[in-house]
Amino acid sequence: MINAQIFTCIKNANSHTYRFPWRNFTHLLKYRAEHQADKPALIFCDCDTDARTVITYSEFERLTAALAGLMHREYGIRCGDCVGVALSNCAEIPLLTFALFRLGATSVPLDIAKDVTERKRYKLQNAGARLLVVLPEHAEDQRRALPDIQIATTEQLLAADGYDAADIEPEWSGDPEGEQHTSIVLYTSGTTGHPKGACITRQSLTANADGIIRWLGFDARERLNLVLPLHHINSTTFSITSFMVGGSLVLNSRYSVSAFWRIISRERATSASIVPTIMADLLARADDFEREGYDISSLKKVMIGSAPVPPNIACQFVDRFGVRLVQGYGSTEVSLRVTGVPPDLPDEQYRDVLEQNAIGVELANNNIRIDGGRNEGDIGEILIRGPVVANGYLNQPKDTAEVFCNGWFHSGDMGYFRDMYNHRFYFMHGRKKEIIIKGGVNISPIAVENALRAACPELDAVYVIGLRHDRWGEDVCAAAIFKSGINVAEGVQDILRRGQSGQIPGLSAYEAPSHIIPITPEDRPLTSTGKVQRSALQEIIQNQIDII
Repeated sequence: MINAQIFTCIKNANSHTYRFPWRNFTHLLKYRAEHQADKPALIFCDCDTDARTVITYSEFERLTAALAGLMHREYGIRCGDCVGVALSNCAEIPLLTFALFRLGATSVPLDIAKDVTERKRYKLQNAGARLLVVLPEHAEDQRRALPDIQIATTEQLLAADGYDAADIEPEWSGDPEGEQHTSIVLYTSGTTGHPKGACITRQSLTANADGIIRWLGFDARERLNLVLPLHHINSTTFSITSFMVGGSLVLNSRYSVSAFWRIISRERATSASIVPTIMADLLARADDFEREGYDISSLKKVMIGSAPVPPNIACQFVDRFGVRLVQGYGSTEVSLRVTGVPPDLPDEQYRDVLEQNAIGVELANNNIRIDGGRNEGDIGEILIRGPVVANGYLNQPKDTAEVFCNGWFHSGDMGYFRDMYNHRFYFMHGRKKEIIIKGGVNISPIAVENALRAACPELDAVYVIGLRHDRWGEDVCAAAIFKSGINVAEGVQDILRRGQSGQIPGLSAYEAPSHIIPITPEDRPLTSTGKVQRSALQEIIQNQIDII
């Protein structure tokens, strides 16, 4: 998993890369333990029991050293080995992750909610994992299902007192090989075939974290609330930012709409990271928030991304809760964020950028290019280069060569730029593979969705896809969730009528849906972070139409 290349980008006409300011993660933790010994490094909040666990920086350093020593001596884990982690959010995951960093080993997080046995087996075999960490109650089932891999429980690993990592300092230091050592293999969620394991290196992970820190102005005062699962790049990279600045990480056992504001209020969180589904959930329960009277005055910003953000709902969120949503863009393959809306824009500029649905400006450790887009508004594929880029897909040379080529990562996302307020802002137009081509004309699903949401208050949510059509090649279809109390049949006919007669602002009759399929929230194929898998939804609805 080692490739000594160093990824660079161009900043201020000069070649720029990123070097981790500590020799390795061990030295980072030792520094924090020495200078911030009693400060909470990790605050774990159980959303179901309301239990709270606090681990200080000195405790975090000691526990990760002991865990590294135990895994090395009892399970034979050495530098370069891969270890699977099949756990829902818990305090043990950051401890295990940093213990593996200290060994120079690689963490392979699994999605325990979505990964069936065959998918777990594929990921572990693909990574060559030597150990799988599970909860005690899952151990026997996993031993029967995966007989060829060592199984360790969190209970066994937490009995690590007496072990020490002092004599197993990893060989990866500040040299090029150390920078490009694969720290985490994160498998991208796919709807068909096997998922691909993105090789997140120490350089790509920490370069992205550094870009986020500079973008959001994080420092040691930060109390970052995370609700998304730690097998996802969002929480993974955001958690690293907290340790790099010496802040306090508030980790939730899971996303809970009823516990979200309560934990932010109790822990005096200064920031949080969510996805659009959570934004909509919280807005729908805004009356509960006001009735409880939570004090969220500590909260300065809420980061949002990982899926298209409906601008009208985003504006409603900001107005209702009085806290800025800060949109950013990126993917697993670039270690999280590569653009972000400046959080300190003047109010009028911020509102304009929010309403226009900008995904932000280029961050510190990467470059963005619109392939073929020389002028404002020209649509092309979003390309990314720089030290934030992962080192390809594990054991997938063909896929790696296809999307990591000529120094750029080809995102598959279509976008464009506009120069506004002394910045170059970028905008999403849709996925390259999801753009609807109707009679040779490209139609953006995101643009149609935004127009429908703005014009149709009877909709709770809408997802636009392309369906096969004999004449046009593809036609526009909307999978719609109607609000409670709406006559769905009448609602469908009304939206179709308005759309086909050009009465939906911002949407021509040609772009308007020819089909509206009512669905329920349970019908949506979701990833573990709540992102709708549009290609899976398209397949489901196409099959329904074909049967009819």
